[in-house]
Amino acid sequence: MVDNNFRDTTFVPEDPQLVTYSSSNFKVVIIMYAVGSFFYLPALFALFLPGGFQLIYALRLITLFSIPLLNFLTLLYSSYLPSRYWRRLQQKRQLAFEQSENYLASYQPAAFSEPPRPGRVAIITKKSAISLLPLSYSFILMTVMCLLFFNTSLPMALLIGVITAALLCIAVLVTVYVQRNKPKWPYVEVSEGGIAAAMDKIREPLLWQNIYFFATYKGPPTHFALSTSKHARYYELASPQRIIRWRYQPRLAPQMTTRPELDQQAYDRWHQQLLGYIRERTSLPLVDLDRVPVQAGKK
Repeated sequence: MVDNNFRDTTFVPEDPQLVTYSSSNFKVVIIMYAVGSFFYLPALFALFLPGGFQLIYALRLITLFSIPLLNFLTLLYSSYLPSRYWRRLQQKRQLAFEQSENYLASYQPAAFSEPPRPGRVAIITKKSAISLLPLSYSFILMTVMCLLFFNTSLPMALLIGVITAALLCIAVLVTVYVQRNKPKWPYVEVSEGGIAAAMDKIREPLLWQNIYFFATYKGPPTHFALSTSKHARYYELASPQRIIRWRYQPRLAPQMTTRPELDQQAYDRWHQQLLGYIRERTSLPLVDLDRVPVQAGKK
């Protein structure tokens, strides 16, 4: 058991999620999509041009300018809203660290002296689920584009859509083959010396004696994410400088599996042992960040 005496420690861990969302490249992409989405407005005005209403012309414009709008709304949902959540969580984390006894989770894991077995578990999304969405999108997009912009017959448009989806499928298979030897992530790996979690692309382990904070929270909304489910819950460990986190899946979705392969009951038991071993090695209580209020004026 490690004696984590941290009351006089400066606690300012860097959140990898905030680093990602605050990068300059990410902001450039947001701005580009924002500008592109405004072209949707001329498409609506074009319906009422002096030349009279022309259905095919209106459909072409709406299709053309709906694409950047759809992409922007998708990016807004998957980037801006989560980044806002992670900024709020940063404030909650600081308050919970200073007053952890006020925000304890209703469930406190019992200490478990032995590390969980297996020592490393990865949650991966099945390749078929990853491929289905882009393949369907490319097929529908190419078919509609051919019908509206090139006056193609329906059978030919469908054929072009199938060919496009097939080419994209080949590209996905090649990518999977090239990356076949890379580690599967997100994963959690536990050892006698520390713990590593690769969800945020951080693979360096945290040593047990450097862990000063142990927390759980629901996380940002993920209604359309294939790599998780709406029932997932985040757990995190933090040192004064770093944070590692992972997602626990109380209900493994059909498109998800574990490596090594575990059924739901075995996975749940493994995670309970993981939490118990963390409690044993750090002596830290589990804090529920969902119980921490957002400070007024800092939303």
